[in-house]
Amino acid sequence: MKLLVLLSLVFIIGISSCKKDNVSNNINAEIISFNSDKCMCCWGWTIKIGNDTIKSDNAIIGELVGYEIKYPIKVYLVLGEIKASCGNYYNIKEIQTIK
Repeated sequence: MKLLVLLSLVFIIGISSCKKDNVSNNINAEIISFNSDKCMCCWGWTIKIGNDTIKSDNAIIGELVGYEIKYPIKVYLVLGEIKASCGNYYNIKEIQTIK
């Protein structure tokens, strides 16, 4: 009886400690290019979200996908605030590549 209780407890702890992937392959964007021109509202990554195209100069993107974009990179991202100085530039709160 004690063995059954112990095994049940280990099983419950094991299940509850599993990390759940809240992204679960939800692609909501593609990074399509990087512009290295150092002008205001030029530098950064071009990202396609649905039918919209936005830009971001957030360093978190460079750390994840780099600066040489040869083909669209499928990602899940959470947009932050829009930058006031550039109309379609966004901060990125979270980004994950999807394989």
